[in-house]
Amino acid sequence: MTLPTATADQAWVRETATVIGALHGRPLVDTVLAAVARRLQSDLSTYAELDLATLHPPGLTADRPVDRALIRRMHDQVTDHPLFAPTVRDSQSCPAPPMQVTDVLPEHRWRRHALYQEVLAPRGIGAHTVTLVVGAAPVLRWYQFNRDRAFDAREMDLLARVQPALIAVHAWRRRPAAVVLPGGSTLTGREVEVLRGIADGLTVPAAARRLGLAAGTARKHLENVHRKLGTSGPVATVMRAIELGILEVPGPRA
Repeated sequence: MTLPTATADQAWVRETATVIGALHGRPLVDTVLAAVARRLQSDLSTYAELDLATLHPPGLTADRPVDRALIRRMHDQVTDHPLFAPTVRDSQSCPAPPMQVTDVLPEHRWRRHALYQEVLAPRGIGAHTVTLVVGAAPVLRWYQFNRDRAFDAREMDLLARVQPALIAVHAWRRRPAAVVLPGGSTLTGREVEVLRGIADGLTVPAAARRLGLAAGTARKHLENVHRKLGTSGPVATVMRAIELGILEVPGPRA
């Protein structure tokens, strides 16, 4: 088999960046999973988000059917993964560079790790894992690719080169714009962010930590939202926001 040339690598990065630039939400995630998994020949590719302020179990999107028991175990043990601590530590100000599990733990020790032996190995998931972070604290967003053989330097370089495009499109698509309401008043982007946190089930202090705000500031934003929507209480406010199309109706994630 002929290895792709450096020119082909560059063309792939440009093509991938162009395609994902027009996407958002689930289509964006599915496209990235398919494109990178195909290039890396990975056995299992996933995308997840984790609010570091609450450590609530993250949603998980995978490129193949994954049984619910595996999802629950991955949720329960996400902080036990050898890549979790260095990924979080290195992503405090900006997303950490691509990293594979053998960068932080010798392969023989990883194969004896409870997470690998109890969760991954019984399901035929490869021991080698690379994590590609696309969103830094307070909400960590990452892609993960698994296979039987290690990822070589060329593949890690390829991921490093496509990472900036992924970071940019994820950040841009998640940044809410101001919303004009019936009657002419406007919800600011920050007010929408606080409202989204409440819709996700966070308390005001937790929503504030997610956004890097003081709790009092987040509370003031929420009071403004209540006033502008003519509501009181989180349930009524979220329902009104859904009616107006400010928030999407919550749905299950694979």
